[in-house]
Amino acid sequence: MESSELDKTLHKYIDAFLGVPAANDYDESGRRDGLAHFFRDIASSNIAPTALRDESAIIGEMQKRVAGSGRGTRSALQVSRLCGLLQQQNPGFNWWPVLYLLLECSTSAVLPTIAAAPSSYISNHHNRAHGSRYDSRTSPMLPPPQPGLHSQQRHDLGIPRYGTPSAIPHGMSEFAGGNTTALPAQAYSRGELGNSASNAPPPEEQSNAYLHRNLPTYDDVSEAALLQDLIYVLQGIDGTYVHWNSMTSSYTVNPEVKLSRPTRAMVTLLSELGGLTRDIQSYISEVERDGRLFEQSFCTELKVEMSTYYKLVSEIEGRLFKVPRTLRPGESQLGVTLRRMYCWTTEARQKLRLMATAIAKVQEGSGGGTVLSTISTLVDDGDPFIQTFAKRLLKTASAPFNHILVSWVTDGELVDPYKEFFIRERESRRDMFWSEKYTVASDMIPVHISGDMTRKIFQIGRSLNFLRVACDDAQWVAEGGPRTQLTGDISDTSDLEAFVYRSSSMVNERLMSVLRDKFDLMGHIEAIRRYLLFEQGDFALALMEVLENQMDRSGRSVMAHDLSAVLSSATRSSNAQHENPDRLSAIVLTFQEEGTKNRGWNEVTLTYNLTAPLSYVIPRSTMRQYFEVSHFLLRLRRIEHSLHTIWRHQMTESRAYLRSEELQRRRGTARDGDKQADPLRQAMRQSSIACSEMIQFFHQVQRYIALNVIEGAWGEFIESTKEEIDIDSWNDAHSKYVDVIHEVVCGGSGPGFQRNLSGIFETTLRFISAVKELYNEQALSARRAASGAGAPAKENRESLSERLMRLRTSGNLFGSGQAAADPAAEHASQVRSTILRFKEQVKDIMRVLSHNTTSDLQFLVVTIDFNGTYTASA
Repeated sequence: MESSELDKTLHKYIDAFLGVPAANDYDESGRRDGLAHFFRDIASSNIAPTALRDESAIIGEMQKRVAGSGRGTRSALQVSRLCGLLQQQNPGFNWWPVLYLLLECSTSAVLPTIAAAPSSYISNHHNRAHGSRYDSRTSPMLPPPQPGLHSQQRHDLGIPRYGTPSAIPHGMSEFAGGNTTALPAQAYSRGELGNSASNAPPPEEQSNAYLHRNLPTYDDVSEAALLQDLIYVLQGIDGTYVHWNSMTSSYTVNPEVKLSRPTRAMVTLLSELGGLTRDIQSYISEVERDGRLFEQSFCTELKVEMSTYYKLVSEIEGRLFKVPRTLRPGESQLGVTLRRMYCWTTEARQKLRLMATAIAKVQEGSGGGTVLSTISTLVDDGDPFIQTFAKRLLKTASAPFNHILVSWVTDGELVDPYKEFFIRERESRRDMFWSEKYTVASDMIPVHISGDMTRKIFQIGRSLNFLRVACDDAQWVAEGGPRTQLTGDISDTSDLEAFVYRSSSMVNERLMSVLRDKFDLMGHIEAIRRYLLFEQGDFALALMEVLENQMDRSGRSVMAHDLSAVLSSATRSSNAQHENPDRLSAIVLTFQEEGTKNRGWNEVTLTYNLTAPLSYVIPRSTMRQYFEVSHFLLRLRRIEHSLHTIWRHQMTESRAYLRSEELQRRRGTARDGDKQADPLRQAMRQSSIACSEMIQFFHQVQRYIALNVIEGAWGEFIESTKEEIDIDSWNDAHSKYVDVIHEVVCGGSGPGFQRNLSGIFETTLRFISAVKELYNEQALSARRAASGAGAPAKENRESLSERLMRLRTSGNLFGSGQAAADPAAEHASQVRSTILRFKEQVKDIMRVLSHNTTSDLQFLVVTIDFNGTYTASA
């Protein structure tokens, strides 16, 4: 019978694996014919599975069978995880045939040894299965007794073990690495491993190992040598054939060593463990040398895991040369094979990869809380293995964080030598002790701590530190402060959150109680409202009167004792004398700008000096706003008081003038000064009406600021602080209260009363000066009319003229300081122009306020122009 092309090809492959048989060895030829017949049946079977070609369906079937075998759902989940890892390795590869083969192999009733043997061996296995003993010594199918020695002798004689190159088909030479010459034979015999003859396997098991013991490996290096090399590589040490490649940052096989593709791939996979070991050990050494606290704690768990890994490597090395008692078909005589080593190190490989990934992410961050955040992301992984391993890492790495956190929330002490905690201490001014001594580093907050919890943790420690340092309440912090038993592990957010919320309420209540009761916080704020914002009328009136008396005196520079005397006099003249001494001592009369050499009464203003610890709680910027508002209100009060003084003087002069006119009319005395008195009387009448209008305008502005602005904001502030709040919330409410007043009065972000009324203030001061000169001129005219003729009168008239000249020269704000030809007409003109300017400015303010949507400001416009005076003249 002629052989087909398939038979010829199969015989070529068989000869390539087993070598060319001897010419007269008919038994060997028969065995090879049986192998060729067996392979031809397999190739021509064309058996195709009837199952649906769906990877998900195959995986589901595998899970069902594993779960049904009694292994439980955990093994079924492991099958799913392993299939997922296969798909991740090569997403584009069709894994369905491989999965189907694994499924069929796991359920096939035929033994693997039968499936791997030719037909002639199947019959022998069938005979043994039916009870007949198989004698290996008489079987023609057995190889020579010492195949290893036989192969070695062939190699020593220079005979190619794998046949001639022409006997190997194209493609097989590529599989063999392109080398078809004789290679060193592997010593797999039990005699070479030092085993006694008594440990030899039964003959029937030796027959099943026929193929494995005669198939070549196509490797320059034996498997035993590679395993010895890999033992070093697993520990990050270079071997004989596998070295560290700094260019690729991995272990690679020496290019001069020829290995088959499967062997090289397996060595590469195992060498990955060595590369991971080198990276992890390098990171541990670096942290031990100059690492910070959180990283050192992280490395502690890494060392534990590496110790476990090294124990595994030690066990593998111990089993390396332990030969098993029996050999299954296809099994090596070595105690450890490449595939066994790969299977035993699968879990260790996954752990090392996780550790390397965590190290890379930790190195990308800035340390501190980012270390915990990096590990926390692994805890949220869906893989149970990764979750368990990451939780173990997180528990050890979070130990320093937990220690710092407990110290902060129980004692208010920040023990953070490497600046790794998310709360930082910085140098600040003494008056900024509360607001700027501690700050939060947002990039250091671990991901398992929420924003609200971060704020409360920051608040607890800062309050405890403030009570201990600023409030002299260290005894309560030590005895009655918050205590926790979570020192072992506070990474559990539920327990941590419950403790933080409970402690926050207790500490805030204590701090607010100390500030209110011991240091009279609300009493001082009330005193600021009544005295700095002039809400206590009798004190404001007394202060204005004393200041006016001082301003009427000589224009010498004001000294510090003058200010103290003025404030003391105003206090004794009002109900402020019954105020708390601590509050009274905080009220200070000072100058608006420090360092000015020529300081007059116009620069005097009122301020309030808080003492510690209240000065630490209330920011300096807030007190500056109080100062600006107080200065504006003091100026407003002084102008209004000056207008009242002018009005009283006008009323007095008006009555005196009417009495003088009546007296002259009764006496029948001729009035020579009528022509000069007519413009004076007309100007005086106009100034009296204008003074009443100015008083009414400033009174309405002052009423609006006092009632609508200050009292309204104060009511909201009191309402918002009735509940139990922390000091930051109280400070926010207080800052809002001050901001509202400052915005209206001084115009924080827009035009306030201070900017709108600055021009009216200047015009009103000019009006007051002009009215004073006008009445001085009227008094001078009256004296001239009543003095009569004569030398004494002339001297007296000259003396009065000189005095009037001096007043005009020093007080004239419009002219050049020289006397005018007609003083009465000049003063009357100044008064008229000032009144017209005042009315125009009031109209401008009314137009600005009328465009505002606030009902209070619109009502202010109505009260200013209640009789339509400004609207009618528009």
